[in-house]
Amino acid sequence: MRADVSDASAPRRTTALLWVIAGLLLVGVVAVAVYKAWPLLNPTLVEVAPLDPSCDLRAGPCDARLAGGGRVRFGIEPRSIPVVTPLRLAVETTGLNVRAVEVDFAGVDMNMGYNRTALASVGPGVYEGQGTLPVCVRARMDWEARVLVHTPEGILAAPFRFETRRD
Repeated sequence: MRADVSDASAPRRTTALLWVIAGLLLVGVVAVAVYKAWPLLNPTLVEVAPLDPSCDLRAGPCDARLAGGGRVRFGIEPRSIPVVTPLRLAVETTGLNVRAVEVDFAGVDMNMGYNRTALASVGPGVYEGQGTLPVCVRARMDWEARVLVHTPEGILAAPFRFETRRD
């Protein structure tokens, strides 16, 4: 009778072992995905320009000055900065050896997910592109547009704050 009991539990042990192996494989796949995506989601920055609290992107483009003497000018149109509407993004750089420019939009006090736009070079030190801000449940939302300037020395960041309003 004892042989019958052990024979009946063998398939259950095999099934349990397969579930454990499948779970470990899933954890491994997720770990590799996080490892590969981490630099994209959280790039290593060489320098971050100080935030200019007097900047008002609704009034026009704003400047950020870097410690090394470079300057980043950023503008958004339309100046009302509507959500879920294509926005024209413009960046001008001076005093920098630029390889690429991206604009990363992030909610100041609410995670709004990954929202980064690569800009195209349209002339020496001039980059343009199009981006869209997602809709938020709040009528008023504070945002930070972080201009990421890729240089041979690394990535420089220039933050610009603004707000959106829904009627």
